[in-house]
Amino acid sequence: MTAAPAGRWDAGTVAAEIAARVRDHATGDFAAAGLSMGASGAALLLSELSRNDPGLRPTVHALLAAEAGYAGARGPGLITGLGSLGFAAKHAARSPRDYATVRGRVDATLRHRLKTVLDAEYGRMESGVPGADREHFDVISGVTGLGRYFLAEPSDPEAVHDVLRYLVALTEPVRAAAGPLPGWFSPPWPAALDPRRREWVLDLGLAHGIAGPLALLSLCWTRGLRVPGHDTAIRRIARWLMSWRQEDPDAGPGWPGTVSADQELAATRPTLGPGRASWCYGAPGIARALQLAGVALGEDAWVHTAAQAMRAVFARPGGLRGMDDPGLCHGLAGLARITGRIADELADASLSARADEIADRLCARFDPGTAFGFPTAPVLPLRPEPLDAPTFLEGAAGVALVLLGRSTPPAGTAEGAVPWDAALLLA
Repeated sequence: MTAAPAGRWDAGTVAAEIAARVRDHATGDFAAAGLSMGASGAALLLSELSRNDPGLRPTVHALLAAEAGYAGARGPGLITGLGSLGFAAKHAARSPRDYATVRGRVDATLRHRLKTVLDAEYGRMESGVPGADREHFDVISGVTGLGRYFLAEPSDPEAVHDVLRYLVALTEPVRAAAGPLPGWFSPPWPAALDPRRREWVLDLGLAHGIAGPLALLSLCWTRGLRVPGHDTAIRRIARWLMSWRQEDPDAGPGWPGTVSADQELAATRPTLGPGRASWCYGAPGIARALQLAGVALGEDAWVHTAAQAMRAVFARPGGLRGMDDPGLCHGLAGLARITGRIADELADASLSARADEIADRLCARFDPGTAFGFPTAPVLPLRPEPLDAPTFLEGAAGVALVLLGRSTPPAGTAEGAVPWDAALLLA
């Protein structure tokens, strides 16, 4: 364990300290599977560090073995399911032979489960039933996340094309009881996930909403993996998101998290407060998806709006309201990673400085007296206890990956390697 005087923790030191604690915990218990709560997030952190420290490779192997122990008891998702194991194994592989057996088994299982979901969704569409479950199409547990998994090298273009064809179909308008709506109009979450909100919605977010499919469609278009109607689908989603911009005259654009059918069908767009400045919902995740779409189709206005929205997060009074957690999903680490990604690609020094400021804020919050340094608040009713874990989406491993990126000069990813934030559809 590294000792550092109070107030002297910098990004590199914090990242190294978390990595040391994660390594010590490698054979410990994990609450669940996946990049959300499982060992694959810890494996992702240590495999990233193992590029320069091969001595970490045995620990990565142990963590992947721990994750594989859950393989038969979960869904297919990239973040919450079996896709986590496959993604972490792809990231850890340094040659085509590395983890070839486990990757092959994961690929075959995910291919089968993808077909099951797509068959069910096409059946729903053909019967004229509106209401696309977000768990079927989103990044966290749905086919958008699987599309990114199959896009990562070694890729499966056939599976990617299957996902793209479905996402194109998803953008076709549907007729609901309230009137014509975008095809991603979604029923409420199951009561077990969110007993408070029972309204059908159009979800804008990157984690669970239509910004996730926009990011995947755009990444594939840029890589030359295209299907009929592909560019039309990108334009439909991007223009719809642009239509829901909430303009703050003193700061800039932002977006709500979800909108109702009545709000969508109103004669004029109602004014709604912007969502929190996070990866899962709000301006940062949506801005990244719009930037990717603008780059893909050469739409400079979308890229400009994305940059404006990121600047607005920091210019708007209370723009970081609700950003109390350190993690990637809905906390400071996710904001720092997206801000840095956009800043680097636009060569925007002001946004780069903002990303560094958020990294400094994270370092100031590091508590060496806790298990992994970044305990989070409870999330009621889903998680009544604080989380202090070596995990990816909300835990310390994700924070360390972000700080590692801010503490070293930007560098290109080795040819064929999958960047760790591809799991968040940021790349």
